[in-house]
Amino acid sequence: MANTGLLVLTNPARATKLLPVIKEHVLKTLYIQYFPDRNIFISGAYSLSSQKWKGPRHAQTIDNIYAFASTVSSRLDVRVLLSSLKSPNVSIIHTKRPVELVIFDQTYSKKEADTFMQDYLSNTSMGCKFINVDENREEETSMENGEDAEKGEEKVYKNVVLGGTFDRLHSGHKILLSEAVLHCTEKLTVGVTDTNMLKSKILWELIEPCAKRITAVKDFLEDVDPSLKYEVVPISDMYGPTKDDPNMDLIVVSEETVRGGAKVNEIRLQRGLSKLDVHVVKLMQDQSHDEHEESKISSSNQRIRLLGTRLREPNRKDKSLRPYVIGLTGGIASGKSSIAEKLERLGAGHVNCDKIAHDLYAPGRECYNLIVEHFGPGILNSEGAIDRKALGNIVFKKKAIKRVMERNSLSEDEARQRITVQPSNVQQVNEANVVVSTLWSHEVTQKQVQKAWDELKAYLDETSQS
Repeated sequence: MANTGLLVLTNPARATKLLPVIKEHVLKTLYIQYFPDRNIFISGAYSLSSQKWKGPRHAQTIDNIYAFASTVSSRLDVRVLLSSLKSPNVSIIHTKRPVELVIFDQTYSKKEADTFMQDYLSNTSMGCKFINVDENREEETSMENGEDAEKGEEKVYKNVVLGGTFDRLHSGHKILLSEAVLHCTEKLTVGVTDTNMLKSKILWELIEPCAKRITAVKDFLEDVDPSLKYEVVPISDMYGPTKDDPNMDLIVVSEETVRGGAKVNEIRLQRGLSKLDVHVVKLMQDQSHDEHEESKISSSNQRIRLLGTRLREPNRKDKSLRPYVIGLTGGIASGKSSIAEKLERLGAGHVNCDKIAHDLYAPGRECYNLIVEHFGPGILNSEGAIDRKALGNIVFKKKAIKRVMERNSLSEDEARQRITVQPSNVQQVNEANVVVSTLWSHEVTQKQVQKAWDELKAYLDETSQS
């Protein structure tokens, strides 16, 4: 099996049948080079047709490929190359990782395949091989429908900006970044949220270090389009460099961060800077999410799925009977969270508090007003929205104190003192081989513990045989 493969795709509809086959041939990274409306060989040689710059028109097709890829294999890092989609002058295919296997979606001779690999791939391993996966089927159109809709949206910009956490880069991130690349001609600036902006997120203790996330974003961008200049920087507030840089033209946001784009333009106008055009990227639905997970593909879901799994190898030099450390972590869950339960106890009746503190206007003014009335104006951040960190600290600290009081028959002051001297969640997670969380129902926690127990048994069986 090859570590790195390149799929030469002439019809994106074939991806739905090809990717399940390709994952049996490629272990780690799969590049996809999409050639729309042309054959890759003309008179036995590869040729690019002369086309105008049309990167944005292919955005929907790229999004669809990533959306399907997310359902095929979690281990396969799919990267759709964008340079030739943006400019007809690009002919050489550049990849950071050497290509070991080329997959064609049509049948070509060995001579044709060798010519393509020798003349147009800049980075191949010694002994690079190829296979043809030609289904000889009627042309499907499910992944091409979006292109007609995109034809009117051809506007591109010199300087584009976007921001996000980008924890454990997934297909949703790749879509957001790719759409930014497709609309950019010179410089793309990406703000990556630093530590002080993370504590409102679910299982924030499991978020990768900022430096690691920056490296991952830059590596992906330089891979899919090495022609642009990239500036990937840590940001300590929602504005980042947008509040000072007069040269930016377009901001790319997701459907749930549209309000953030509006706030960016507000502060730019206050500072005498030009207003940015805003491009909104649709969220991608997670087809396999559980009830306690978010319905979109998200880093939060990825962190939730890490619970009960082995995060790092146990210390094999430790001869004790405890090769695993279990860390307990807390925070505000999405969906029917403990915040909703808290509000219901306050007399709000049945409250739909899905992601209650994410946005000022979600899930509605009723919940918003009730929270402010109960906890006071100090629960709001500088933007007037609910401060999830502050709310979480209040709710979960009170909950923890009450639990210690009941369990150990202590007074409130004694319970608070005991909690104060306990190691923080971050300390516990950093020392843990496995992390479980009691954020959700007893059944969810039980599944995490069962998963951890199964992995522990497998580990003990492995070590006993070595």
